[in-house]
Amino acid sequence: MSPALWSWRSQKQAYGQDGVLLSPRNRLSQLQRFFHRYTFTSLADTPGGDPWGLLDFADEEKRLGTDFVQSARAEYDETLTKLSKESPESQFGQIINQPYYKHGLFPRLKNETVEVMDAFARVDPAGKGSGKCAALAMLWAAALIIWGRFSPDKVFVMGNQAHVFVFLDEEDGHLLNNGKWFSSTRINNRSELSEIAKVVSSSARSTFFYNASLGICNCTDARSEMPHPSVNRILNAVGGFLSNSLKHPHPDEVEYVSPDFSIPDPLAYDSAEEYRAAIIELARELPGSIYEYALYAHRLLEGTDHEVYRLAAMRDYRTKKLAENIHELTDALAIVRSVKGTDSLFNDSSRIAMPDEVLYFNTGTECDKALLLFTLLRQSTLGRSVEAVIWDQTKARFWLTETRSISSLSRN
Repeated sequence: MSPALWSWRSQKQAYGQDGVLLSPRNRLSQLQRFFHRYTFTSLADTPGGDPWGLLDFADEEKRLGTDFVQSARAEYDETLTKLSKESPESQFGQIINQPYYKHGLFPRLKNETVEVMDAFARVDPAGKGSGKCAALAMLWAAALIIWGRFSPDKVFVMGNQAHVFVFLDEEDGHLLNNGKWFSSTRINNRSELSEIAKVVSSSARSTFFYNASLGICNCTDARSEMPHPSVNRILNAVGGFLSNSLKHPHPDEVEYVSPDFSIPDPLAYDSAEEYRAAIIELARELPGSIYEYALYAHRLLEGTDHEVYRLAAMRDYRTKKLAENIHELTDALAIVRSVKGTDSLFNDSSRIAMPDEVLYFNTGTECDKALLLFTLLRQSTLGRSVEAVIWDQTKARFWLTETRSISSLSRN
């Protein structure tokens, strides 16, 4: 749905001068050049290498339930301990030894949209965007279809307890790992890079496989929307490609169910706008479905319940910390006014950025800054003691009670 991704089609062509689609290897070679624009997000002196702060396991238990969070934490302990032993330099392996983790906190690892990944170029000395493995994998998967014109049923997103990567089931297979493309030749050239790719892709227990046409196989629950033949084939294909079997449930021990919904094939559309319109229409027809969820992931204001964005904003770590020192309205306004940029991270005022994104990338629309102000006040002692702010869903704007609107406050 992102115009930022669809614009790649105008920057580089997947077709030759004769109008014939380039070979798979040629397309992958061209596509990898787009990924030269990105690095793996690794910010010094920030938990987990991201700017998004920490989660409190105790708070998450209140939100998601004790059993679920304790089970997740036990998996973290197991996985991070193993990573620490096998790869001491691993960014994630080091988490297990950090004081914050021992005190019940965990890095808030967000999956960014491509626009947020691109926004890192604003703060990166080399001018590059960035993302974690999950964000890069999702970008690879979408780019293979939208730009590379590969059939969606050939593109598999694979996840394990330590990593997320993409496998393209074309020819003898291709692995897309962070910013790198590995053909069958490259994955077996015994280089340090290829050996690392093999290890991170197969050493930890698999958690899911996902294909836009077939659905998801949840390895943890041994439940799959993908049919048995597809699960069996992809496991054999990836295991053979890596020369190392994946750690996963046996296909005969998985419960197979029919998917509730299918994702429209992007190859049937010519632009992000057309595709977004199709998803919006499906969301209207099927409320509560994956199509409606997509509108929230896309940060769309129109056609969504804005309370969702307000609740999400209240979880932003940096904004919450700044709010601890707010005692008067002017304190909050000073923080908002310190954000100098006025453009949208998404180049689209119909989409909303979260407060921590506005602060970190130093830009935001009037509505973005209004959500920032709202969150600062509600997280402060001022906001907790009086109903200082309200949310007008009709206009998708935040207002202060008994005073002027945010637009007036911003100008003044």
